[in-house]
Amino acid sequence: MWRYRSADWDGMRSFFACYPWQPTCFSSEDASSCADAVTDVLWQGMEYYIPFSDVSTSGEARPWFSAECGHANALKHAAYRAWVDARTRNSLDVSEKKKAFNRAAKSCKKVMEMSLYDHISRIGNKLASYPAGSKAFWPLAKSVESNFCRPSLPPLLRPDGSRAHTAEEKANLFASLFAESSRLDSGDASPPAAPDGGETSMSDIHGYDSRTSVGLGLKNLDVNKASGPGGIPAIVLKTCGMNCHQS
Repeated sequence: MWRYRSADWDGMRSFFACYPWQPTCFSSEDASSCADAVTDVLWQGMEYYIPFSDVSTSGEARPWFSAECGHANALKHAAYRAWVDARTRNSLDVSEKKKAFNRAAKSCKKVMEMSLYDHISRIGNKLASYPAGSKAFWPLAKSVESNFCRPSLPPLLRPDGSRAHTAEEKANLFASLFAESSRLDSGDASPPAAPDGGETSMSDIHGYDSRTSVGLGLKNLDVNKASGPGGIPAIVLKTCGMNCHQS
């Protein structure tokens, strides 16, 4: 749970304004990789400048968070404090401190990802060791199932008696039903072409005035709306996003 009223917004804005965005987040030509890197930095800023507490109904919010994760996280915070101190004192080794912080942050992320992966593997092995349908099997199976997304639309029955399970199959079934029920005379007109679902590269993005559009989008954000796909709260983007945008 993030405590926004106690956040150090000035400190977060300064952090984002001085962050080495280009070498850290935009060295790849893959737009998705760059977006993931930017999201990681935004999460770092939130962890440093917004007080938070874990909330869990089970009493253990992150069972995968091992002692190794805690050590890696402590090293990341220590590296960050050393970088901030060097920057404040205009130290000659500020560049090295910044690189050390970037290395510590990447290492911490890798350690946590591996710890989570190992935790999931242990649960899978434990689940596989139980006889299917046993008393020990079902509680763990239901607990695992609750951590995955379920489709809001149930399987649909096709005219031939088969069922549409995937999102694409359901969309095609709806499209065919709508087409059959439509009374519009389309004549010989061809259906509209589907949008290109190919991957976006950074060269595609550099071609338009992104600063104006991004700035306008940040300005018009509604802080009362839910977080986007990256999980970054709108209040953080609206309050500090311009510092990232101008960097």
